[in-house]
Amino acid sequence: MANEQHLQVLRQGVPAWNAWRESDPAAVPDLIGASLQGAKLPGINLQRALLLRADLSKTVLERAVLYRAILGNADLSEADLSGAVLSRAELHRTKLQGAKLAGADLDHTLLHEADLRGADITGASLLHTKFQKADLRDADLRGAAHADTDYSQADLSGADLRNTFAGGVLFREANLSGANLGSAVLNQADLQGAKLHKAKLANTDLTAANLEEADLSEANLSGADLSRARLVRTNLKKAKLSGCTVYALSAWDLELEGAKQRDLRITDLAEPAIIVDDLAVAQLVHLLLHSPALRRLFGKVSSNIVLILGCFSMETEPAVDVIREVLRQRDYLPISFDLGPLTGGELGERLATIARMARFIILEATDVSSARRELRALVSELPSVPVQPLLLAGSKEPKLLEHLKRHSWVLATHRYKEADTLAGSLAERVIGPAELLAMELQGG
Repeated sequence: MANEQHLQVLRQGVPAWNAWRESDPAAVPDLIGASLQGAKLPGINLQRALLLRADLSKTVLERAVLYRAILGNADLSEADLSGAVLSRAELHRTKLQGAKLAGADLDHTLLHEADLRGADITGASLLHTKFQKADLRDADLRGAAHADTDYSQADLSGADLRNTFAGGVLFREANLSGANLGSAVLNQADLQGAKLHKAKLANTDLTAANLEEADLSEANLSGADLSRARLVRTNLKKAKLSGCTVYALSAWDLELEGAKQRDLRITDLAEPAIIVDDLAVAQLVHLLLHSPALRRLFGKVSSNIVLILGCFSMETEPAVDVIREVLRQRDYLPISFDLGPLTGGELGERLATIARMARFIILEATDVSSARRELRALVSELPSVPVQPLLLAGSKEPKLLEHLKRHSWVLATHRYKEADTLAGSLAERVIGPAELLAMELQGG
């Protein structure tokens, strides 16, 4: 039961209460089981107060100080704790359904099995906070700051974590089904065994994240950065993986039935963009690029891989997108390689490695002046790989093409007016001639 004398001081209002706290800082307020429903207590000093099983539902505690307060099993449903200091407080099994915690300080706070359904936690500080087995369904965590926060086995289904910084956070076996994590920073987050069914992860930073045995079925990962992430026995059925960066991704025993894999970048952001359409192909190409022994083993490979080369710009990128799409429709595996930032002999060797695997090469030659040396060397060394040059109408034919056309495996240049009209002529004017020449040069 609450201390009656303490309750009498509280009934006198916040100024009187805070004055008492200041005059006797060693006192420990005993408000265990107190009924304070709907009370107006903004700015109150409840530091180290005992509030076990107290009814604080709908109470106004805006900017209140609850540092190290004991609130286990208390009822704070729909309470206003905006800007409150709750650091190092104990809220085990506390009811916070619909509570306002925007901008609150929850650093080192214990919220084991707490009920935070629909709570507003926007912009809150959650450093080292423990949410194990907490119920955060439909909670709003946008802009919250995390560091070593623990959501193990918590229910975050339907929660909003957009633009949240949660690097290194523990989400082991948490339920994030249907949660919105768009543009969140989850680098090095531990999501092992987490449920992310239908989660929104577009443009999310998942670099070096642990997604082992996670359920990402039907999740939207469009534009996500999965560089150095760990995916082992991960469920990606019907997931959207378009435009992802998968540099140095570790992927084993994945479930990819129905997954949409397109435009996967396998190189680091500081390197020329190499784009593929399949995680398995991504890992294979990455291994070949970084393993001289494997490169020697593969040598020249004739396959359904088509290499698209060029120094891509705003003018030519739409055409490259069209080329990739048409190639996909014809069961080819397009790999695009942006030669614009190409520098150094090592990158030139990577380009040659991919070219040796290609059935044929489509060269978007509108602006390749910066890669003249690499292209001349590449084409001259691959007499069994046809090269089909493309040129944007109205562009002056570069001198490089005059040199390349001396080789019999370089086809006549195909000019196109714009990306929208290119699709109709690709099969007849580009893919068909290249395929016929490939059959002649490669023997089938």
